[in-house]
Amino acid sequence: MAVRDVEDLKVRMRLLMNKWHVGGRQGNDGNPGNTLEDLLEIDENNHKLPDFGEIEIKTQKFEGPSPLLTLFHKEPKPAASIPKLLKCIGWKHSEAGELYPASEMSFRSTTYGHRYSDRGLKIEIVHSKIEFRYDPSKVNRHCLDRTGIYKNYGCWADDVETRSPHYKTILPVHYDLSEIEQAFKTKLSHTLLARYKNRTVGGKREYLYEEAYLMKDVKPDMIPVLIKEGHLVIDFDARTGHNHGTKFRVKKEQAHRLFTEFALME
Repeated sequence: MAVRDVEDLKVRMRLLMNKWHVGGRQGNDGNPGNTLEDLLEIDENNHKLPDFGEIEIKTQKFEGPSPLLTLFHKEPKPAASIPKLLKCIGWKHSEAGELYPASEMSFRSTTYGHRYSDRGLKIEIVHSKIEFRYDPSKVNRHCLDRTGIYKNYGCWADDVETRSPHYKTILPVHYDLSEIEQAFKTKLSHTLLARYKNRTVGGKREYLYEEAYLMKDVKPDMIPVLIKEGHLVIDFDARTGHNHGTKFRVKKEQAHRLFTEFALME
């Protein structure tokens, strides 16, 4: 029997969560989401549920006990900024010259709006934009470089000053706040987000849906508020050969403030 309404959806999700399920679309990149839709008996082309409107079923690979919930991916402006960030403020990849070419660079940063990171990185609301900034005066110069590429972040910052292109010609990169508000509305207004783990058994992919969140009606005014408070962050994760995507992430305990309705299914 197909899902009837949102309460029925919640009951079904609780029954199927924390159990391993064989993927119904083996070899398909959409296997985790398609499998969940099949388990819920929801037509993948018609997620219309009575009393709930148009619901979007989304799945996301479980990232362990992270306090942050990934909401969506979106790249900053101008276009093709990430390769430039790698060159001007990135660092040599730990496997450069081994798994990857000797020139492979890495750039990873979970970036907050209420404080600078040890590398001097921050996001700020400036008029109608969200800007990603680097301030060398805010670098924690004596902080040990956890990547092991430099002795400390001071050495990294000194190296950054010698590079071409120079960061002053690239930064700040930015997002238009209106476009981010629209992305929230488009991607998350009526959403079931299920986070999963996977494994392969007998050559077949299996999925365990670990967490599920039901979200409805984004509150656009809360986006800049949560950024300024440090609860909504931007996460960069790229290397020269592959951009893993720039993510908008929110602290789990603060996510409910972004939506009119927000429920963690337990």
